Amino acid sequence: MHTPVPFRRQLPQRAGSWAAVAAALLVLHGCGDDETAAAAPPAAAPVTPAATMIAGTVAVGAAVPGASVTVRDADAATADLTGTADADGAYALDVSSLKPPLLVSASGTLNGEPVVVVAVVPAVTAHAGNTANVTSLTNAVAALIAPGGDLDALASADKIAAVSASTVADASALLVNTLKSNPRFAALLGDGFDPLKTPFTANGSGIDAVLDQVAVEVGSSGVAITNLTAPAGESGQSAPVVLTAAQTSNPTAAPPLPASSAAGELPTSAEMLALAKKLETCLALPLAERVTMDAAKQVTAVSPACSFAPAQWKSDGGNWAERVGMNTLRYDAATGTKVGTPTIAVPLPAPNHGGNVFQHPFCNAATCVIMNIPMTSASGKPTNSTWLVGKIDGQWDYVGNQLPYAMGVEQRLNRKVAVNIVLAAANPSNFYLQDRLESVVRLTFNPEASAAADSGKVRAVVWKGPGLPEAGVVTHRSSRCGTADRFPITNQQGLLTVQNSGNTQWWNVGGGNEFMLDAAKLDGTALTMPTPSTNWATNATVASQEIRSSAFTGTIAAWSVYKAEIYHYANSSNTTPDEVIYLRTGSPFEPASTGAARSWPQLSTAFIDGYLKPTGAQAGSLASLAQTMDWSNPASGYVNFGYLFSQNRVSAMNGQSETDNYWKRANMFFRLNALGDTSAPGYEWAPNQAGTALSPTTETAGSNPNPRCGSDEVLPLDPDSSRGSYREAGLQFRGTDRKLYSMIRFWSN
Repeated sequence: MHTPVPFRRQLPQRAGSWAAVAAALLVLHGCGDDETAAAAPPAAAPVTPAATMIAGTVAVGAAVPGASVTVRDADAATADLTGTADADGAYALDVSSLKPPLLVSASGTLNGEPVVVVAVVPAVTAHAGNTANVTSLTNAVAALIAPGGDLDALASADKIAAVSASTVADASALLVNTLKSNPRFAALLGDGFDPLKTPFTANGSGIDAVLDQVAVEVGSSGVAITNLTAPAGESGQSAPVVLTAAQTSNPTAAPPLPASSAAGELPTSAEMLALAKKLETCLALPLAERVTMDAAKQVTAVSPACSFAPAQWKSDGGNWAERVGMNTLRYDAATGTKVGTPTIAVPLPAPNHGGNVFQHPFCNAATCVIMNIPMTSASGKPTNSTWLVGKIDGQWDYVGNQLPYAMGVEQRLNRKVAVNIVLAAANPSNFYLQDRLESVVRLTFNPEASAAADSGKVRAVVWKGPGLPEAGVVTHRSSRCGTADRFPITNQQGLLTVQNSGNTQWWNVGGGNEFMLDAAKLDGTALTMPTPSTNWATNATVASQEIRSSAFTGTIAAWSVYKAEIYHYANSSNTTPDEVIYLRTGSPFEPASTGAARSWPQLSTAFIDGYLKPTGAQAGSLASLAQTMDWSNPASGYVNFGYLFSQNRVSAMNGQSETDNYWKRANMFFRLNALGDTSAPGYEWAPNQAGTALSPTTETAGSNPNPRCGSDEVLPLDPDSSRGSYREAGLQFRGTDRKLYSMIRFWSN
C-alpha cells in the first residue's frame, strides 16, 4: 500500500553561496575606481516557487485502484485538472493553476461496482503539499454542505465559490463526533482526525478499519451511517444514524452510533481475507476440477482444492458438497471469480438458547459474524456472497448455519405482468389476473433438500415474525406435484386442524410459500389486496390465506428474527411444537410501490410470444431442456437466472388405483454461462415430486397423488379455462442490498 509522503519544498540550486555574493558587494562598495565599479557581478538565478500540491487516498474502505481524479475550482473559466490514482488509491496533483475552494471528484470501479466520491477542499497552503483524501467520509461532508444535499449541484463553479472553511469544518466535526461517539472508532481514528487532511493507507487498519466497519450512504434525507460491527438484536441490524445539514450548526450535539461488539468477538480484515482467498483459489479452477456431477447435475463430490471448510461445517441439513457444491461451485459463471476485501455484514450475539430451541454448536454461546465477500466475475460483473463464520478451537473459520433442515426467510419484491390481457380486462376485480407489484416474505421449508436430516418426520411449520399475523402462518407439505422444495401456506390463523373438524391436518393442496405484505399497481399507486377469510375452523372455502388482511406499513430491518415452530407427525399436540428454530432474514422489507421507480429486466417479445401464448410455437408440451430464454438486463445490474413454470389440472391414476384430477406443476431453470449475459440455456428441472411423497407417513396415505407426478414436463398451454392452464416466466436479480427481485410475465386462464 502507498503511504503519502510529506512534501518538502525544493529550493533552486545556485552557482555560488549567498556569502560570496555579499562579499563581492562589499568590495565594490569600498572601491572608487570607475572602471572597477562598472564591472557588475553576474545576476542571480531567478527563484522558482515550489508547486502547490494536493495528494491523498481514494478509498471507500478498500482502496479504489486506478481511480480517475478531477479537480475543479471556483472559476468557470479555469480548466479542470485530472489525474489517476495508483493501485493503492494514492494520487497527487499540482493545483498551482487553480484558486481554492476546490472540488475533488474521484471515480473508478471496485469489485465490479462503479464508485464516485468527492471531497471539498476549502483552502490550500500555497507552494506546499496538502493532504486531500477522497473517501466515503469526505463524500458525506460534501453532501452535508451541498445545496439540498445534492452532490451534483455542488459541482458548479458558483457553488464551489460559496464554500466556506467554517461550513466544511462544522460538517466535518459533526461527522467525526458521530463516529467518535463509538469508543472503538474513536481509538482507531486517533486524536485530531480530519477526514480530508489526515493521511492514511487503505490496508484495513486504523482509519481504514473504520471505513470498512461503517456503511455511509448519501440520500435525499441526509447521510445515513450504519455501524456494521454493532450486534444485531431480534429486530435486526441497528438502524442507521442520519446526519442532516441542519445538525451542522451544532456539531458537538452529534447523534451517537450504537456500540460495537468487543474486538475479540470480531474477525480481523486479515482473517476474513484469508478465508475469502480460499474461495477465490477454488473458483480459479475449471468446473471439472471443482466438482463431480451426475447426469442430473447433482454434485456428488467436491475436489480437495475446493473442500476448504472444516469437518464440522454443516448448513441447511446438508454437507459441503450438497450446499456449497450445489449452490456455488457447479456453475460455469462462477469460474474465474475474484474476491475483494471482505467486510463484516453483521455480528450475531450469542442467543444462549436451551430446551427444544435449536442450538448452534459454535454460535449459541459465542458471537458469530456474517461476513460479506464482494466479488467480481470473470465477465467483470459485481456479485457477492455472505458466509457465517465463527471460532473453532480459537480460530475464525466457516461454520455454516448448522440447521437440521433446509429452511429460510427472505424478503422479495415481485413485478407481475399479464400476457392474457383480454382475460385481465374482462375481470378487473380479480386481483390475480392484474398487472401488479408485490412485496412478499418467502417462507421456505424444503423437504427434498432436507431428506438427509430426516425431514420426513415434519408435518407442519408455523412461522411468526415481522409482518406476519400474530397467530402465525401455517405451512404443510403439499399433495401438488412440484412442491418438493417447499411447505406451502395453509392458513394464517395458526391452526393445525382440518377445516370444520378437530382432526390434525397432515398436508394441504396448496403450492405457494410467499406471504404477501403489500401490493401496488405498476405505477406505484395503491392496489386493493384480496381480503383473507379468517374463519379457518368453520369455513370450508377459506380464501387468500397467503395475503395480509391489510397492507404492512411498518419496517423490517435486515437480519430481523423470525420464529419457526416445527411439529412432527408423532406429536398429537397442535399447540406444543417439537422443535423451535429462530432464523434471520438477510434483507429489509421494501414497500411494493417502490418497484415503480426501479429498472426491471424484460423478456424478449419472441420468448413471450413463443412460450407464454397458447398460439406460440413453444406452447405445447416441453420435455427437453433444449430451450433458450432471452431478455434485456435492467439499467443497473443483471439477471442471475431465469425460469419457466407451468401448472395445469391433469387426470391420472395413482399407486392405489385411484383416478382423480390433480395439479401437476413443473419448473425449468435457465442458468447463465457468464454474468451479464442476455440469454441462457435450459439447465435443469426443479424437483418433480409432491411434498407428501417425501414422508413415510403420507407417501401412500389417503387419496394423495403419489406417484402421479410422472416425468419432467412443462405442461401444454391451452385456452381452456376449465383446466386452469397457467404459465409464468421469471427473471431474478439481486439489488445492492442483496434483496431478491423477480420480474414475472404470466398467462392465466
